[in-house]
Amino acid sequence: MNSGVETIRIAIGAPLSGNGEVLGVEMAQAVELAVEEQNASGGIAGFVIAAEKADDQGSVETGRQVADDFCGRPDVLGVVGHYNSNVTLAAAEIYAAHNLGMITPIASDTALTERALPNVFRFTNRDDQTGAAIARHLHDVLGKRRAVLVETETMYGHSMGCAFSRAFLSLGGRIAERRTVREGSRHFDPLVASLRANFDVLFYGGSFEGAYILKAMRHAGLRQLFASGDGCWDTTNFLEPAGDAATVGEGVLVLSATPELGRVAGSNEFAARYMARFGPIGNYAVNSYDAARVLIAAIKDAVDDAKRYPDRSGVVAAMRNLHFRGIAYRDPLEWDQKGDNLAAVTALNVVESGRFRQVAETPQAGRAA
Repeated sequence: MNSGVETIRIAIGAPLSGNGEVLGVEMAQAVELAVEEQNASGGIAGFVIAAEKADDQGSVETGRQVADDFCGRPDVLGVVGHYNSNVTLAAAEIYAAHNLGMITPIASDTALTERALPNVFRFTNRDDQTGAAIARHLHDVLGKRRAVLVETETMYGHSMGCAFSRAFLSLGGRIAERRTVREGSRHFDPLVASLRANFDVLFYGGSFEGAYILKAMRHAGLRQLFASGDGCWDTTNFLEPAGDAATVGEGVLVLSATPELGRVAGSNEFAARYMARFGPIGNYAVNSYDAARVLIAAIKDAVDDAKRYPDRSGVVAAMRNLHFRGIAYRDPLEWDQKGDNLAAVTALNVVESGRFRQVAETPQAGRAA
């Protein structure tokens, strides 16, 4: 089928600089590994796959520019991206206008798929699902009743905070105090000193500030449980700066939208290949790898259906009807009408001996455990 001239191009949009650099680089590397392995197996119908990455800097404006650039290239057949929810929301509208398929491995804000854009797919779990899962565990399993809610002034922080609050209140819990902090802040002693002492869990919605809020709590002698969204399921930006504070008092409970390595067949083997190529995994490399494989599989199906080099419409149609079993989740991928992956789960993790250890796993609402 292939004349040996054409190349299938996919794009990667991620923060390759700035606060999210470590996370974005890991995402891009996982996608690149998926592409390398597919090319080593013959590419797609003889076509070589090329992955081209662009730095969205975690910025909405830059993300729009990246999306415009990708859309302006007719040879780009799909995008893996982006990382930040606000960037992904802005870029998705541009991709939709050009019928360019987009699959995000990580962005979790519920608004992304509520618009049901036909070309937009979310591989990971949504904040309303993960927020409800951790709220139920805190209330029903750990007996928590009074929460302090701290969230960053970001789209993710607000989404995660609202999702947790809504679920916790519905169970009969109480939000004793709600505070907002600025992204990038590091000094939280005044915040902690101002908190009432009669709460039994502090829930944090955000990313890079969590370790420092936790350390300020422990420095002040507060031993209550620190719980958070998956913005803190991060070796570099949470585990390492938190250090011993993560195991003081009641410790921490951190959600993740993928099970820990080894719980799904093939995930440990992928981790070994990734580590040999790039180094240790710190966050959502498994989701990023699978998201790239989903896009590759959709392009392959589009080639098979068209019997020629595919177009963007064919790739989007193939993505919608795709049958795929990966290494991030036990169940095979299944899209709902909005473009959310019904196979995605919520895992809950504590910290032991400097690493996350999974203690619970919850399927999406309405799906059997």
